[in-house]
Amino acid sequence: MPRSSDAASRYRRLAITGVLVALAAFLIQSVLYVTDVYAFDRSIVLFDLEEGGLVTWATSSAAFAVAFLALFLSAVDTQHRTALILLACTVGFISFDDAAFVHERVALRIAAELRLDVTYVQVIWPVLYLPLLVAVAVLLLQLADDTWLVHRLVVAGLLALATAVALEVVSVALDRAGFDADSWPRVLEITAEEGLELVGWILVATGAAIRMLAVVEGRDETAEVTSP
Repeated sequence: MPRSSDAASRYRRLAITGVLVALAAFLIQSVLYVTDVYAFDRSIVLFDLEEGGLVTWATSSAAFAVAFLALFLSAVDTQHRTALILLACTVGFISFDDAAFVHERVALRIAAELRLDVTYVQVIWPVLYLPLLVAVAVLLLQLADDTWLVHRLVVAGLLALATAVALEVVSVALDRAGFDADSWPRVLEITAEEGLELVGWILVATGAAIRMLAVVEGRDETAEVTSP
């Protein structure tokens, strides 16, 4: 069994790697989108954050990684097995939903039935999905509760995800004010929103990976990694 100090050092390196990957993903995604909007007149659909493509693949893949790790962790962490299986199922659904635009389709149908402007889809789906999102947040916090480093990564990831959802809701004001898709406020909002969503899932996935490694290696709660 590795010494506590060696394990703590390794986990911190993994955490730093995850943070750097998240920041690099945010930067690359943002540059590609802004370049597509202002240099190529949105002709590269793969880079358009409002049309799926690369961002949908990246974000849904990061969310699926969390679901996959939670399912694997349930096989070794018997104390939290039920919660971990539930986490794997809920985040797996979110990953599928993101890739298939399920929430947008449902919100569009509701908006049509209520005769609301399509703009309000950005408010309808967060309200509709609020119980699911809260449940996922609670389950993730339970996953990270025993380990300080994992807790920081998960909390940071959840804050990024929550901010992304808040930005989407607030963006209704931009639409109602008449800002078009190529205006700088709208481009800035969608860049931040989609970037934070990707960053959030990468940070959560990093925390889940460290948690699984710690459990497999048999780290007890007095290990150096559990405190700052």
